[in-house]
Amino acid sequence: MDTRLALIETERAAETGLPVAVIQSMRQRLNLMRAVPDTSTMRAWKSLRYEEAALDSNGMQSIAVSSQWTLHVRINDKVTPAEIMIMGLKEQIRGAA
Repeated sequence: MDTRLALIETERAAETGLPVAVIQSMRQRLNLMRAVPDTSTMRAWKSLRYEEAALDSNGMQSIAVSSQWTLHVRINDKVTPAEIMIMGLKEQIRGAA
């Protein structure tokens, strides 16, 4: 688990070393995930760029934070309300030769 995520919503967010835009977007994504009534609503919001097809062998889904950063979550929608466990934040390196 990414220890930087514990600081995202605090006054110490700058200590994460993440770009300001990523911190702001993460805060928005976290608020949206708390506000949705169920996971089907979250999946329907195109702005989240939720990718269930991006399931890996560990059962994680991804939500775009920016064009470079992706939030990896594990969702248990067998309980009400659904449990969303944040597993990590990863930078996608594009165009590496």
